[in-house]
Amino acid sequence: MLVHNLRVAMRVLLRQRLYTALNVAGLALGIATAAMMGLYVWHETHFDGFHPQGGRIFRVLNVARQSAHATQRIMETAKPLGPALAQDLAGEVETVVRVVRHATVLRDGPTPVEQRIFLVDAPFFRLFGFPFLAGDPATALERPGTVVLTESEARRHFGTADALGRTLTLTSGVGLVVSGVVRDLPSNTLFTREFPVTLWTNITTRLNDGWDADFAAKDDKWRSEFMQTFVLLKPGVDPAALAPRFPALLAAYRPGLGDVAPDLVETLELQPLTAMHTDPLEGLGVSPVTLATFAVVACLVLGIAVVNFVNLATARSALRAREVAVRKTLGGRRGQLVGQFLLETVLLALVAGLLGLALVELALPRFLALLDARLDSGFLSGAWLMAVTLPLSLLVGLLGGIYPALVLSRPRPTDLLRQARAAGGGRLRAVLVMLQFSAAIVLVISTLVMGQQTRYASTQDLGFRADGALVLRGLDRPAGQAGVQTLREAVLRIPGVAAAGATANLPSDHSEWTNNYRLPQTPAGTPDLLIRTEQVDVDYMQTLGVPLLAGRLFDRQRPGDLTSRPALRTGTSGGVHAAIPAVLSITAARRLGLATAEQAVGRTVMYGGDTVLTVIGVVDDVQFGTARSGFEPTVYFAMRDELSALLVRLAPNADGATLAAIDDTWRQLFPDLPLRREFLDDHIRQLYADEARQGDLLALFSGLAILIACLGLFGLAAFTAERRTKEIGLRKVLGATVADIVRLLVWQFSKPVLVANLVAWPVAWVLMGRWLGGFAYRVQLDPLVFAAAGLSALLIAWATVAGHAARVAAARPVDALRYE
Repeated sequence: MLVHNLRVAMRVLLRQRLYTALNVAGLALGIATAAMMGLYVWHETHFDGFHPQGGRIFRVLNVARQSAHATQRIMETAKPLGPALAQDLAGEVETVVRVVRHATVLRDGPTPVEQRIFLVDAPFFRLFGFPFLAGDPATALERPGTVVLTESEARRHFGTADALGRTLTLTSGVGLVVSGVVRDLPSNTLFTREFPVTLWTNITTRLNDGWDADFAAKDDKWRSEFMQTFVLLKPGVDPAALAPRFPALLAAYRPGLGDVAPDLVETLELQPLTAMHTDPLEGLGVSPVTLATFAVVACLVLGIAVVNFVNLATARSALRAREVAVRKTLGGRRGQLVGQFLLETVLLALVAGLLGLALVELALPRFLALLDARLDSGFLSGAWLMAVTLPLSLLVGLLGGIYPALVLSRPRPTDLLRQARAAGGGRLRAVLVMLQFSAAIVLVISTLVMGQQTRYASTQDLGFRADGALVLRGLDRPAGQAGVQTLREAVLRIPGVAAAGATANLPSDHSEWTNNYRLPQTPAGTPDLLIRTEQVDVDYMQTLGVPLLAGRLFDRQRPGDLTSRPALRTGTSGGVHAAIPAVLSITAARRLGLATAEQAVGRTVMYGGDTVLTVIGVVDDVQFGTARSGFEPTVYFAMRDELSALLVRLAPNADGATLAAIDDTWRQLFPDLPLRREFLDDHIRQLYADEARQGDLLALFSGLAILIACLGLFGLAAFTAERRTKEIGLRKVLGATVADIVRLLVWQFSKPVLVANLVAWPVAWVLMGRWLGGFAYRVQLDPLVFAAAGLSALLIAWATVAGHAARVAAARPVDALRYE
């Protein structure tokens, strides 16, 4: 019986080629979209879940809460925190590992190569379960001067993965002996995505590149936060139970905090390792909102495809009422009829599922390129995808077949013969079409609004001139720090260079350096203001092109303008107590209670407790980060040191020779330092890359949703035209024109699309309003965008239906009346 039913199903599907092709194509597109996006979302939500002890590993965060300020969660911690946790929480903490990201320079042939390296405590590989190809994870980093590297890194440096005992040489002359080789890291780990480092060495290894002395000086520096601290809790320990103990622990090691900011509460937070990727800090990781958006959009596209499938299956089943009546007359049982209908729809859905898998194989590389993502081959195995896709196809097939099977198998044969040509299920089909187009219109509106916002955010006034600005990075090592001003002076002598200035952070960089500020006359007990602090040299503001609103900028002819971090901490200049010059942004001035730029110039501001500042100038606001954060209040200091990048303003006549001369100058001054050169406007555009990718992806999904909906509409139009052939012939005999017939059929399908607009508009308005709420500077929702999306959907629906309508309307009435 099953073989017979399969033959009948195949014969029916092949006879109805248009219906079969439309249903398979629409469902395959929906399944492929859902499979790809489901694969990506699953990958992103399962980071670092492969570590054997991953459920007990936590990253320690610094948390600061202060009234009138948002809570700060910072992943960098102080050097002495790890030993303090190991000592004070010995009953709850099994292992503590500190991790520092450091950029050193390898001697790889004649050219120095910058190499990111992790300096870690010895138990690192006992905590994290990366599989070793060679070496012992328990002892690989016990001794300073040893290094563990990935298989690919070993092949790159030594030509083979068999690298145990070989030596990597730094430009400082230090040799690191390979003590372990690990398998290349999977794509779903923080050590591939957020912190792409492929070498690890003991944290006490002497690198002779300036790191050693700096690291040794921070043994008791609780305010110098530069490393990440991970803890492995003992089995059964509840991390939430440790939270109340953290404020007292910090207070014991950092007394006197209340003297600076009475309302400031500092504590620690244990962030689960497996949640780090979806709980992003400092712009690292992926937003849960983004993943949820992708998942919802994929479900919408799949939902449109499923509705399409059910709609077409229901419509075509109405044409088979006479067949069902004959089968029942000849003794067919209801169960047999239900089984036949379900077999046909399940077979159709399984074919669509297999085609969807083929589409995934073809489209996934481009899809991942669009997302700027990478997935391991293990995630792309056919077995994994089939395990997800085939059950989904089976479910869709059952949904598509159960309704028509039950409806048509219920009536008596005489009722079916009498109603064989009667209209049925029209209202249900109209509702399903309306739901399809509602989802599609929401996606189209979202795409248009996201595109508007991305363009607006990327073209707004940043408060400086990004065009023509070249950034030279790599000056954060001792040789670079000592030669910043020498480089600046040499670059200024190159034809085509207009200005140059050094800085620690550019507007496109992430920076968390904030300090407490207040006016001297602030009443006792009033909380200090936490304001962003930036360290620059005296020429930076002019080079960046920040408008001066009042007062003056830092001046190279005034040595007193320069300061340093020790001077800021002690409130001294040249060894004596003196006010330190500072430049404020206009928002910082207003935050301090100074209404205008002119009022701020010459005023005294207290920094970090008792250090006295004098405001010498006020500049316009500068956009740090993206438009989501808005303009931050900022205080600028002219620093003698700790400047890691040189900003070069190119003249209009600059050309390739100018850039080549800059490169040559760098190589002459810093032969052992690799140059990282980029244009500032290119780097700023990268800040909006995620929004741009999301917009592109949403546009793709919107197009797929419209396409799938139109495939269904095309099939329904063919079905309707076939059902109403005799009616159309009679109308033409009675005087109806071709235009009248076309209008009749087009209007039939226009009504659900018009209703879909009324459903989609408020939904899209609420969703996009919430999304735009995440931006400090945003576009206003424009009703014209909503109207344009609705009109586009209506026009597409008309174009889809009009072809069928015109063909049927142009047929000769005699052929229509002879129908059946």
